[in-house]
Amino acid sequence: MKIKLSILVHVAILFLLAGAIALACIYQYTYNNMLDRAVVQADGVAKAVANSVLAVIDSDEELELLYTNEEIRNRVYQAFRFICRKADIRYLYMYTVGADNYRHYIVCAANSDEDDARMQKEYGFGSVRKLPLFRAEENVLNGTAEEDYELIDNDYGYVCMHTVALRDENGKVIALIGADYNMGDIKHIAESNLFNSGVLVIMTYSIAFLVAMFLIWWSVLRPIRNLSQRMRIFVMDRKEIEVTKKRKIHYENEITEIENSFSKMTADIRQYVHDNEILTRKEAYTNAQLDVARNIQKGIVPDRYSFSGDNYELHAFSKAAREVEGDFYDVVSLESGEECFVIGDISGKGISAALFMAMVKTTIRENLMSGRGLKETLNRVNRELWLSNPEKMFATVFAVTLNTDSGVLAYANAGHESPLILGRDPFYLETESGMALGLFENSDITEERLVLRDGDGVLLYTDGITEATNAKKELFERERLRETVLHQYREDIHSYLPQVLADAVSSQVAEFAGDAEQSDDITCLTLIYKDSEADRRILPPEHGAFAEVKETIISALGDSDHTKDVILACEEMFTNIVNYSGCDQIVFGGKRSGDAYLVTFDDNGSAFDPVKAVPEKKKFEELAFGGMGITIARANSRDMAYSRIDGRNVLLMEFDAEVKAQ
Repeated sequence: MKIKLSILVHVAILFLLAGAIALACIYQYTYNNMLDRAVVQADGVAKAVANSVLAVIDSDEELELLYTNEEIRNRVYQAFRFICRKADIRYLYMYTVGADNYRHYIVCAANSDEDDARMQKEYGFGSVRKLPLFRAEENVLNGTAEEDYELIDNDYGYVCMHTVALRDENGKVIALIGADYNMGDIKHIAESNLFNSGVLVIMTYSIAFLVAMFLIWWSVLRPIRNLSQRMRIFVMDRKEIEVTKKRKIHYENEITEIENSFSKMTADIRQYVHDNEILTRKEAYTNAQLDVARNIQKGIVPDRYSFSGDNYELHAFSKAAREVEGDFYDVVSLESGEECFVIGDISGKGISAALFMAMVKTTIRENLMSGRGLKETLNRVNRELWLSNPEKMFATVFAVTLNTDSGVLAYANAGHESPLILGRDPFYLETESGMALGLFENSDITEERLVLRDGDGVLLYTDGITEATNAKKELFERERLRETVLHQYREDIHSYLPQVLADAVSSQVAEFAGDAEQSDDITCLTLIYKDSEADRRILPPEHGAFAEVKETIISALGDSDHTKDVILACEEMFTNIVNYSGCDQIVFGGKRSGDAYLVTFDDNGSAFDPVKAVPEKKKFEELAFGGMGITIARANSRDMAYSRIDGRNVLLMEFDAEVKAQ
């Protein structure tokens, strides 16, 4: 649409809206004014009639004259009819209200003969009607108001009903006088006034519209048309603008300022186009390099990764906030047979974070492959980064190793988010966190352990998940993540499906964020431990139940002095559980794993960690009374590990395995 036609349409619409608003205001003003007049007139008539009737009737006894004396009643009717015609009242009537809102009509009259005939037929003397009281009638009857009015629209027309009470000298209501003013006449007068005013408004606005259009054409459209011609020439040939003749300017206004600005703008555009061509070539080169970097990084940290190993399953995903990311995860198979899983988050974003990420990931992997443990690896990596980190960047890292035979999970935290331990009731593992890698010379990273049961696992993630925001600037937070994980627990298999769980976390974060821009990289790694080889038995918390444990161990290791030491260590721990835990069941498991024999005790008693417990020192003569159970268990076992998952104590004891005697 051309600008001239567009302005014409918009101005016409504006004038039409203004005219419509003016007419609506005129109509409403006229209608309200006439309504006020109707209320005043009906009020005056009703009061005058009431005073006239009270001059003759001032009690219930005298009111009976209207019931018994037809001549008096007829004179009142004639008076009512006369008043209706002179005062332009549509209906005038007198009635009483009895019990249950029964109306007893005494005298009624109407302005027109047709209405009067209908009123005499339906509301003539002695007519009784049961109708709900109007608000105005209720206010007059209960004394809230001396008189009141109400607008009523029914079969008898649209009227303003004004009600006045006839009261005796004691203030008792003996009858009601009703005067109805025809509101249809008011609407007719208002509409007639609207028509007359509308003609004047239309004429006035038409003249104003023509004048406005002329002024707009002279001061706006004509200069814009000239400016448009200059712009069209510039678009076709940028050099042509230099020889285009400008129009003569007689006065300064906003349009002339635009013309002057256009002249300067054309020079700037020529320079901008030249500079932009250079920048475009550079940007194309940069984008090509970013695509290469993105593809290389996908090889280092795939968007999706799933793997099923011996006794474990995992699934990981990563989603960058920009072209390249600073989050990473890694899976390393160690020479010891254990599997190591690492997740990290680099400070900052973009190319710098991606380069630093590659260095951190590679350094961690090299140290792990050299046979170093988690604690030593992360502390060594921290020092290497601290010595060669001119940009003062840092990385938070959480690393775990899983013994796929025993389910022992060792972990070390370098300032990273606390992981979720996956059981029937998932919980956050509150660890002793060291410093992020690269910040200080000493990071003080420690290593701890716990035991996973069959179906348990761990969820590693970066803060891009818990700190994801929606349009309201609300955070996803840790509790929402835990609830998301909890809903994915499978009762039929008593565990989680790693990929299903990871996909649920990803979709929940995306649904929560909505249209909000992703502000940080998002990475998640789900690990589930599977152990189907252990011989598990549910035992009652009774000392006699240990006989089944003893029989199982002898069956697996044979009857030897070494086996007796194993049985002694297990009996001490079993006795400790029975005597002090308060549990109602003990789950025992045992299996051979290479050169080791693994025993697990799983109970739902009170929390107790025998690995960290400090045995009470006793004198030699007190040893006969017991109290050496933990010491004996530690002395006779190769290793012990403990965890508290789903409200249960899980204790793993590892022993040297001997070949069963023939």
